[in-house]
Amino acid sequence: FQLGNPALEAKLRHGFENPQLLFYKMQSSAYKFSWAIIPLSLPFVWLLFAWKRRFNAYDHLVFITYSLTFMGLFLVVLSILGRLGPLAALRDLLFTLVPPLHMLVHVKGTYELGWFSAIWRTVALVMVAVFVMIVFTLLLLALGIA
Repeated sequence: FQLGNPALEAKLRHGFENPQLLFYKMQSSAYKFSWAIIPLSLPFVWLLFAWKRRFNAYDHLVFITYSLTFMGLFLVVLSILGRLGPLAALRDLLFTLVPPLHMLVHVKGTYELGWFSAIWRTVALVMVAVFVMIVFTLLLLALGIA
């Protein structure tokens, strides 16, 4: 690596020389800092409803927290399915379909939207979720090489 910062280059080199240790550090930091997903998500959810004065930051925080709780429990179910042999094939299908469907039903019900508004907001939320998870993973990587 040629980043111009020898200390950072050494840490990155060490991380790539021992990827199992780096992954372990990231994994052990993930549960400790998973709460950071909530404030990372808040501005994006707020932007989806910025012109609706009826909902404030607290409402969005509750929405995000409930949604993340569902996703966490869903990942537990997927982990169990992965251990059940023949049902493991369902895991990928469920992982692909359930999160967007949950977001659609959740956003439609919580914010009392019509189908069109709920669908476009769900598409935006899926993109936001991917972006937030990339940022969160990069933060975990930074903590892992630190």
